[in-house]
Amino acid sequence: MAAAPLLDPNVGKCKTSCEEELNLSLYLHQVASGAAHNQEVILNPGFANSFGTVAVNDWTIHPAPDATSSIIARAKGMHMQATQSQANGFAWFFPFSMVFEDSSFRGSTLQVMGIFSGPNGEWAIVGGTGKLSMARGTVNFTTVQDSPTIENYKKIDIHAFYTTQPTV
Repeated sequence: MAAAPLLDPNVGKCKTSCEEELNLSLYLHQVASGAAHNQEVILNPGFANSFGTVAVNDWTIHPAPDATSSIIARAKGMHMQATQSQANGFAWFFPFSMVFEDSSFRGSTLQVMGIFSGPNGEWAIVGGTGKLSMARGTVNFTTVQDSPTIENYKKIDIHAFYTTQPTV
């Protein structure tokens, strides 16, 4: 009788397609002040350049730069001012969960983090849950409308890979 192979070539193979690609272009709506604000400063230590200021956010994400358009997801998390010197400008560190509310990914999340230090940039997708399990990728953003200290819209281009759950 032949010895059983130590490594089964079928172990770890998916029964269905395991990896999917996600490409979305959406708009993040940040409202800093006013009746419809969707962020709140919870810590302002009073240091130069607002260093150490922490705010919580529940920003809305839409298919267009229009607050009356449908809400696809929400960016729930916080942002912290992480630059001490005005000579270095500003750098807000953003860790947040992008929680989807639309029917295709309802309840699934993307875990996003990175620095915001200008009108354009990139954040990392470092995980995901639900239908977007084990996501990884990037979010490229461009500020498309800005009313400083009031509100802005960032166009967010999401490019991610995620693992689908095999169907039994």
